[in-house]
Order: sequence, then C-alpha cells, then structure tokens
Amino acid sequence: MSRSERAGRITGLVDQLTAEVDAGLGDGAIAALDPDVARRLFAVAGRLYAVAAEEGAHPPASTDLTPTESVVLATAALRAHDLNPFDLALWFSRSSS
Repeated sequence: MSRSERAGRITGLVDQLTAEVDAGLGDGAIAALDPDVARRLFAVAGRLYAVAAEEGAHPPASTDLTPTESVVLATAALRAHDLNPFDLALWFSRSSS
C-alpha cells in the first residue's frame, strides 16, 4: 500500500469512527464500551497528533473539544507519565501558538 493510499484509508476510518462515536454518544452506546477502547484510541490519536503537530498541524479548535474534555485528556496524559503542571508549563512555552 502506498503512503497516499494509507493516508486516504486512515482519513476514511477517522471519518467513520467520528460518525459512530457521535451516534454512540447520542444513543448511549458508548457506556457499553470497554473503557480500554477509549484508552487505546486516546493513545493512537495522541501519537497521530504529536507527529502532525511537528508537521505544522493546527491545534484542535474550541468546537472540537469542550474545556472539560480538554482538561480531562491533558490530565490523563500528564498522570500517565508522572508529570506535573510545572512540566507542562515548560512544554507549553516550547510549543508554537
């Protein structure tokens, strides 16, 4: 599979997943998921975004995540690596706005 084919396939899968998750949030199906599914998705999305950010990707818009969702994700990532707000401040000053 070529790089462009793989990129197109990933784009299609993300589109499908977005639709399924949005529908699942609406009908309560998300509650039936094993919580490990969310952890795995968070890890995959984090790796994808980290690479994309290095390539100049735009940060999520305020319409992509609520403030609560953003803080929950950031806190989970910090705790996973035993980091604290001071460590975050160092990285925050490193990243471009």
